[in-house]
Amino acid sequence: MVRYTIRRIFLLTALYTIIIFGIIALQFKNANGFSLSLGSLRVSGSYDVADSGSKVPALPLHIGVNGLDFFLDLQHPLKVFASNNRESSVVLEEIIPSDRSILLRFSEGVSVSFASEKRGDADITTISAILPKKYQKIHFPYKITRSTRLEKNESQVLVVAGDAKYTFSGSAIDIKPGVTERSLELAASSPVVHYQTWIPVKGLNLNDLGLIAGARPEAYRASIEKFAAAALASFKDTLASGTISEPVVAAYIAEMGRVGMYHAALDSVPESWRTGPSRTWLTNTFLNNLEKTWAGFMVRERDERTRLSRQISEQSPQCFEFPSLVQYLVDRGSTVLLSDLSRFASTLDMTSVTALQAAGILEASLDFSFYVPDRDNLLESLTESCERKLTASLVRIADSLYISEDGVSVDTAKTLRIANVLIRYGSSASSRSSWRAAGQLLVTSLLGFSGDRAALPSAFLFSGESGPAERTGPTERSGVVAQAESVLSPAVLYPIIMTGSPWYPHAESLALQGFPGMWAWTSAQAVAIRETAKGVVKLTVKFPQGETHYMVIRGVKPFSRIQIYGMDFRTDPRFESYNSSGYRYSAETETLYLKMRHKAEFEDVILYYEEAKRAPVAPPAEEKAAPTAQSSGGPAEDAAPGAPAVPPAVTQPAP
Repeated sequence: MVRYTIRRIFLLTALYTIIIFGIIALQFKNANGFSLSLGSLRVSGSYDVADSGSKVPALPLHIGVNGLDFFLDLQHPLKVFASNNRESSVVLEEIIPSDRSILLRFSEGVSVSFASEKRGDADITTISAILPKKYQKIHFPYKITRSTRLEKNESQVLVVAGDAKYTFSGSAIDIKPGVTERSLELAASSPVVHYQTWIPVKGLNLNDLGLIAGARPEAYRASIEKFAAAALASFKDTLASGTISEPVVAAYIAEMGRVGMYHAALDSVPESWRTGPSRTWLTNTFLNNLEKTWAGFMVRERDERTRLSRQISEQSPQCFEFPSLVQYLVDRGSTVLLSDLSRFASTLDMTSVTALQAAGILEASLDFSFYVPDRDNLLESLTESCERKLTASLVRIADSLYISEDGVSVDTAKTLRIANVLIRYGSSASSRSSWRAAGQLLVTSLLGFSGDRAALPSAFLFSGESGPAERTGPTERSGVVAQAESVLSPAVLYPIIMTGSPWYPHAESLALQGFPGMWAWTSAQAVAIRETAKGVVKLTVKFPQGETHYMVIRGVKPFSRIQIYGMDFRTDPRFESYNSSGYRYSAETETLYLKMRHKAEFEDVILYYEEAKRAPVAPPAEEKAAPTAQSSGGPAEDAAPGAPAVPPAVTQPAP
């Protein structure tokens, strides 16, 4: 009896084992399992192999992402709802994975995609659906994984997975107790949902800043004009004292030109200084000597490009501290560095980025869209992280606003640079207007300390007190005290504050006008360029009638001839010394040096890149004895009136 029982148990065990293995074999004899890692997505499932040899998706299918498991099985299919709210289900027909996303195609023309991306310090999964007209919504089932919990935060429900927290935008999470299986609803009217890292907003409420008087455009403009007037008075006093520096001269002439006294400004600069050895490219747009001073600029440019190349190759966020970074690279034809810059943006650790670097990223993102619109702007994905960084760095004291990295001190120059970017960033879209208000308030807050001399301390300290923003001293307000160790002079502040004035010598990119790689160093009010015919390029320059200025145009390809005043001109090393417009060209560096004497407000310079009907070559200019200083680039405005700069001796004859 015992032997019979043992034998029966053995036979039954063997039979059940065979049955179980048979079921498994039948279930998987035509299936191919797979597991994919697509960014933050973890996808697992299997395929059945049809008799025809094609693969057909099999259930179950799991898509895991940051504490959630989106799944489909026989008991939990994808549900669709018609306009009358009638419920049905659709069948999974195709799975299409890509680098960081997966597309699920169902019967009835329904599809759902999951896409993972990293935006700075935020991990974002975008879930979107395409529905035919007969359906109004779908429900995709999901679970909270074992190691994950839900947390209520004010009006939000957060998914807590490890040390990170995530939230849905555009969809609510069911938090009823005991619920283990939930559904994500995607409607035809709002078919996209973002499941993303929840990052608490630190700092003040930007929307409140627009209500402060100092944040308004009229207050900003008034503050700028007050500074400019005080700076001009300071420049005049400095020139009268004889302690002249080039930044003072550059800012002085620029401001005098802005208020309509350009010629008087030129006459105020002592001849001994303008012909001296200390001048650089900073004043050559006003005071000539282009070629000699430009040599120093090219040395500096070479050093800048080497430094930027190293920083970008090392993926250092320090490169974003360089002003107008993208414009600079476009104008120099640095396409490789542009590609590298865009590429490393996706891996940039935003936790190490400073406020100035965050502002630089915003500026670079704006410029990338302008200058290289045909490329994917990966920098744009960092804007939200940059906004958070800058918001956390803003410090409001009463009705004043400052930028502080450490909550203790304020760097004046960096704050003003950040403010300029925020004004531009806030002006780029109506949804960003609060950033424009923040930038304007930063400027008016700091300029309130500048006083009648238009100077500012290089840094401020928070005193720990706060209250009404009333002046308590020349360099102190309630809650803010100036550091007296160093002061930023009006000449240093002028180009940072007066960014809207074209008078201060600056680089003017011509890339947006269809000539990438060409740019001008100029003080002209406007520079326009266009191709008027095949092989004919017209450069139109705006400057006050009767006045003279100088320009350097980079990236100019060798041309066959050039016209100014409608006449052919020839290159000449002494072009600056004649009482007319003129030029000199360096084919080696593709640099065109121009003297522009404006008979009219708008003057044209026409470059010919192929033979066309030739205009008469201008006759030689009548030369007069010039001061010795002319050999150093000094002015010679007493030459024959209106005579083109074409003396007999030339170094590069016209064809």
